[in-house]
Formats: sequence, structure tokens, C-alpha cells
Amino acid sequence: KGNVVNPLEITQRYGADALRMALIIRSSPGLDKSVGEADFKAMRNLTNKLWNAARFILLQSSQNPSDVGGGAEDDTFQNHLVQLQAQVTQNLEKLQIGLAAETAYTEFWHWYCDQVIEQVKQGQISLSQAVLGLKTFLKLLHPFMPFVTEAIWQQLVAAQLTSEPLLVTSQWNLGTIEP
Repeated sequence: KGNVVNPLEITQRYGADALRMALIIRSSPGLDKSVGEADFKAMRNLTNKLWNAARFILLQSSQNPSDVGGGAEDDTFQNHLVQLQAQVTQNLEKLQIGLAAETAYTEFWHWYCDQVIEQVKQGQISLSQAVLGLKTFLKLLHPFMPFVTEAIWQQLVAAQLTSEPLLVTSQWNLGTIEP
């Protein structure tokens, strides 16, 4: 009694991707961990953060379509993306699904949103690099949050920010990040 999660109720309240992500992040092989309301709220907040980051990128790209910036900061940024993609891939290959999801979540929230988006606002990172970052994070989060990531991807397709028509069939290029 009292230790069961009704997935239909949680999905209705927080969304299917929030439920899925909370269950995945809270999973550790061989350990029993509880999952509760706070976990579902946190993942709903991640969904909102994804939408807000995408809206910012889409708005900026519509207002500044010729932004092609570059520089040393962009090289550092791209190297970080390559390392992150390798880390998430390695975790997935080792079947450390929860760790892969948590890594993507943490890096998206604390690095991409808290630092990169702010650097874009200050002109320290080009908009084209921010688009590349968003596309990479959508790919990294897609196995765990397929509905919201595909919906955002379709907005990128509509804005002509990607040539790959579906996120689910897009390339996962280990070691390289393609624009």
C-alpha cells in the first residue's frame, strides 16, 4: 500500500516524458530507490527548460539569420559537446542508462542553459554554436524523452535549422558534432 505509482495519473499531470525520465534517472542496477512527486516535478521542469531553450534559439535565429560567429570559445564549446556525447554514449553502451540520462540532464541544465545561453546573450558564443548545442542535447535526451525532443526537433526543421527530417533517424556521430 502506498508504494505504487499510477503511470496514467502521473502522465496526465506531468507528461509521459517526465514520467519516463524520472524513472530512468532514479534507476540504479541492484538498488531499490524510491521515486516520488519531487522527481516528476523536476523532470517536468526539465521539459519546460528544453522548450524555453528551444524558443530562445528559434527566436534568436529568426531575428539574426546571418549570425555565423566563431572563435576560441566556440572551439572549447565544441570540444565539450564531443566529450559529453562520448560520455553519454559510453554510459549507454555499458547499460548505465540512469547515469547516461543524468549526465545529459545535468549538462543541459547547468552547462548549456546556465552558461551557454547566457554567453550567447553576451555575444561570447555564436548563435550557430548554440543551435549545434541544442541539436546535440536533443539527440542525447531523445532516448529518454522522445516526445518533447521530437516535437522541438520538428520546430528546428520548420525553421530550417536542421536538414535531418526526424530526430529518431538522425545521425549520432561519435567523436564529431555536425552542424
